[in-house]
Amino acid sequence: MDISQKHAMIDIGSNSIRLVIVGIDRDFFSKEMMNFKAVARLSNYIDEQERLSEQGISVLLSVLRRFQFIIERESDVQLVDAFATAAMRKAKNREAVFQQVREETGLSIRLLPGLQEAFYGYLAVINSTYVEDGITIDIGGGSTEVTMFRNRRLIHSHSFAFGAVTLYQSFYKNGAADAGDRLETYIKNNFSEVDWLSGNRLPIIGIGGTARNLARIDQIREHYPMVGLHQYTMPRERLNRLTNVLAKMSIEERETMDGLSKDRSDIILPAAAVINTLVKMNEGESFMLSSEGLREGVFYEWVLKQRRQVRIPYVLNESLRQLRRDFNLDSAHTAYVKKLAFQILMGIMDFIKGTTASEERIAWVLSHSADLAYLGEFINNESSSAQTFYLLTNMNINGISHHNRLAVALVASFKNRSRLADYAKPFQKLVTKDELKLYELLGAVLRLAHDFDRTKLHVVDRLSVKMTKKKLRIIAYYHGDAYFEAQAAQRHKKHLERALKASLAINFVEGAE
Repeated sequence: MDISQKHAMIDIGSNSIRLVIVGIDRDFFSKEMMNFKAVARLSNYIDEQERLSEQGISVLLSVLRRFQFIIERESDVQLVDAFATAAMRKAKNREAVFQQVREETGLSIRLLPGLQEAFYGYLAVINSTYVEDGITIDIGGGSTEVTMFRNRRLIHSHSFAFGAVTLYQSFYKNGAADAGDRLETYIKNNFSEVDWLSGNRLPIIGIGGTARNLARIDQIREHYPMVGLHQYTMPRERLNRLTNVLAKMSIEERETMDGLSKDRSDIILPAAAVINTLVKMNEGESFMLSSEGLREGVFYEWVLKQRRQVRIPYVLNESLRQLRRDFNLDSAHTAYVKKLAFQILMGIMDFIKGTTASEERIAWVLSHSADLAYLGEFINNESSSAQTFYLLTNMNINGISHHNRLAVALVASFKNRSRLADYAKPFQKLVTKDELKLYELLGAVLRLAHDFDRTKLHVVDRLSVKMTKKKLRIIAYYHGDAYFEAQAAQRHKKHLERALKASLAINFVEGAE
């Protein structure tokens, strides 16, 4: 990736301060170059006069000097965007603090209003997930932002003046036995004042470190086989159980809990209660994590403006664009194979109609599996099937659910029925037997389509597919020399025969029909 510029962001939150440097090339491909976090808990330094104390200012300056030291030594940083949220919104002496920061570090800080912070969270979610309608919640140290969106358009937003750190100080710090009950009542009363937070039955998308910890803990408890937290979904019943488990544990037990960051072992209690209460009041079925939030929203605002767009039109296509670049995929070959695969699919669709999957889903899975088929050739040609499956199940891909990512991984890596079963074995909780049968069939279709372009010279012009009850016939109309295509297709047709439980005859005919 030929980086042409770098974008540095400094997120001054109530709980932590983070520096992220993103590299961008001329085609707006981006890559995170650096990510550093310092736990500062600035909200703890807001005194009774609602001023950031001298000790708090010292902590802030100390962190910013370290970040500035890094930025000054990193080449091609053309933009430094430092922004502050709830703690500094609350601090009455913030202008004096910002002036001192400018004088001592050269950094200019912009204060984000609560609704602007909420907007950035929304912007991150709609440009990095597949969710069309939902409610976002970003619980920070000193504030909580919520938004509602439909058809990926912002409908409502609100900022509450409480966060994980401030709630912990108010309800848990003194160790009161009824802290949990009093907190739940407090949250319900606040949420009830915003009528659009109740009864919508929409997915709740959590943003921020606490939401990330909840998802990570749940994955460990569930022995979840897929890798990646982004777009991970929990049923609301499981979120409720986890919230109750955390509430019953001592802080010492939480400090050693797998998946929970030690610096959040205290504030996880109020944060989990806030998220759990919102999910209950909304009456939705699930809670989803978005690993992308405020900082990514800030970056999306900038990059979309450069691209003259309001939002990414189709998130998964943007991910595919990035993957094609990262793994040097041959777009012309991929498009050609996809065309041939759909010619085969259309010829056997009557056979597939009896399955539980809709035609729309069948086409979606085949299309995106073709986009990523044999991705692993970039690493090793001989083990491309295994590499493809490993990559697709071990990396985040924006705009696709974990369930669909597994489907694409199984189809895109298909080699044979036995290998498919081996790949699927650790994922038995995530895929049904009927789905496996469909993925075998689509995998066989895709592999045969690849065979019809074995030389990548596009010598097969069109496939004519006819199927009777137990017999399938494919005529490949070609030009030039299709020797290697015919050889490969005849060798691998057995996989489609097994999936269809029908015999397959393949004939190559030179010229047009």
